[in-house]
Amino acid sequence: MTGLLGRGVLANWGGITDDAEVDYNAWHSLEHMPERLAIPGFRRGRRCIAVDGVPQDRRYFMMYETDEIDTLASAPYLARLNDPTPWTTRVLSAYVAPSRTVCRVLQTRGRGVGGWLATYEFNEPSRDDARGFAVGGWLDLVCKLDGVLGAHALEGDPQFGQQPTKEKTFREARGDKDVTVAIALLVEGMDRKSTETAMAALDADMGALRADRVTLYETQHVLSDADAHL
Repeated sequence: MTGLLGRGVLANWGGITDDAEVDYNAWHSLEHMPERLAIPGFRRGRRCIAVDGVPQDRRYFMMYETDEIDTLASAPYLARLNDPTPWTTRVLSAYVAPSRTVCRVLQTRGRGVGGWLATYEFNEPSRDDARGFAVGGWLDLVCKLDGVLGAHALEGDPQFGQQPTKEKTFREARGDKDVTVAIALLVEGMDRKSTETAMAALDADMGALRADRVTLYETQHVLSDADAHL
């Protein structure tokens, strides 16, 4: 089981205004992911949509896997962030509550990409306790369950990759400032039932530790660097 394709991850949670949602999905699939995956060091991107009933500020989860965390502060990437296309400018200006964190991969295991994904977010006050759990044996527990295709532990850096770029200006145009997470746990499943079963097992294993947010998503689109270069 190989898991994520690199040691760096850009993890994004957030929403989009209702009138821009169709435009957002087309932009992310047709322009944004291909554009990002053309940058050296970017390996795979994905977009997931939350199940019904999730607040707008967590409606979407997007992530990019990179060779190293330094890829997310490289000159080619920063050049792209400071030269947004007109489509990017329009879509980013409709973002709701952007959460954008550059992460180091602490642990990863998996077989490709699951159709369903659960995300556990831990904020800064919980960093030490959550990190202690994240580097432990929870992957062994989760990955042996039927229908689980992968599990990953990420540690967010609150400073790295937070430069005041042009894209950041548009992303925060509605007044919602970028926020970051300290620790994130991801569980990928074959279907909703298996993913929810894994979530229940993970919740029990955490004991008194509780995530600040837990969200269940369905995967919408996955693009690799090989796909982007076809």
